[in-house]
Amino acid sequence: MFKMRRGGVALSVLLPIAVVIALLLAMGLVGCGSASEATPTGAADRGSDSTQAAAPAAPADSSGAQSEVALGETVSITDQVGRVVEIPASIETVFCTSPMGTNLLYTLAPEVLVGWNITPTALEKEFIPEKYRQVVGLGGWFGKNTTGNVEEIIKRDPDVILDLGSLDEAEISEADRIQGLVNIPVVVVDGSLAESGNALRYIGRLLGVEERAEELAAYCDEVLAEVQANTARLADADRIRVYYAEGVEGLNTDPEGSSHTEVLELVGGTNVAQVEVSSYGMSPVSFEQVLVWDPDVILVASDPAEESNVYEQITTGSRWAGISAAKTGRVYQIPRGPFDWFDRPPSIGRILGVKWLGNLLYPDLYPCDIEAEVRDFYRLFFHIDLTDAQLERLLARARAE
Repeated sequence: MFKMRRGGVALSVLLPIAVVIALLLAMGLVGCGSASEATPTGAADRGSDSTQAAAPAAPADSSGAQSEVALGETVSITDQVGRVVEIPASIETVFCTSPMGTNLLYTLAPEVLVGWNITPTALEKEFIPEKYRQVVGLGGWFGKNTTGNVEEIIKRDPDVILDLGSLDEAEISEADRIQGLVNIPVVVVDGSLAESGNALRYIGRLLGVEERAEELAAYCDEVLAEVQANTARLADADRIRVYYAEGVEGLNTDPEGSSHTEVLELVGGTNVAQVEVSSYGMSPVSFEQVLVWDPDVILVASDPAEESNVYEQITTGSRWAGISAAKTGRVYQIPRGPFDWFDRPPSIGRILGVKWLGNLLYPDLYPCDIEAEVRDFYRLFFHIDLTDAQLERLLARARAE
């Protein structure tokens, strides 16, 4: 049993009272009008493919959310991987296990965050309003050898912890482990890019910010529907061949099928990398392999610490000069601020990345004023009206010539 918050009454006290009331009702000793009774929804089988989501005092809707019965200060819900979790009926503070969840929650309800996973860099802080910049990094459970600062997380006492990730047995196991470690309920939500809208709706219901959630979710749904329709019309011969350059020399990458290249696959680019999918990504490749692949376009990973010169190496160095992308000036650095538009860490910014990359690779399919799109997205999702200088900082290396 999780600790009760804000003066909640223990279930062990309330259950006998409920039984007595039920008996009185059956005997006709309690006078009140008739009322319909809600029945808790059973938990979905763990590891099943179905998505069964629940939120406090809310009717079922198209996202699959189902009502549960609140008792006192808590409510039992079924998360999106089928785990039954008891959470406070009113959620005021939240921590997330990884940047994927934190970044999404920041767009939806930044005031409930008790901490980032990673303290934002100077570059990232430029795109975060002042009142949110001082929130500190508390770690989390993501990537290689990463763990949350358990003592500090417990000290901040979040009502729930959100875990955005895959809906599989590994995620269930990890959520259960974290929940046992910190004695705070952990709610698993689908973190796939394709389910961004439903993830926003689900979390919005948990937090009681359904209107805001629907506004963001509708935007995501529209973008994803557009990209799916456009990609379906692309002939194989028209697909642009792309290399994703990561690492200090641009000689690490992620192939098709990797979670790190979802944006590229969605817009219909052909990933030239012929390497095995790695659990953590950034598979090493040789320069000779890149020469053989000879991509039409090179996407250079973003540089949040502003320490890398890979973009300069590729665009001005003699070594890369013979590759088609370098010869034609089609080398672009992925924008970042406050979050990445393409990959690490995966964030809701990828929705904007879909529009940006689609317009970059296939302008006839994605005819838009990308500067206006970026301004609108940042205003809606990131709580900021971009200055001209900020817009230029984002797009300086990310525009088509």
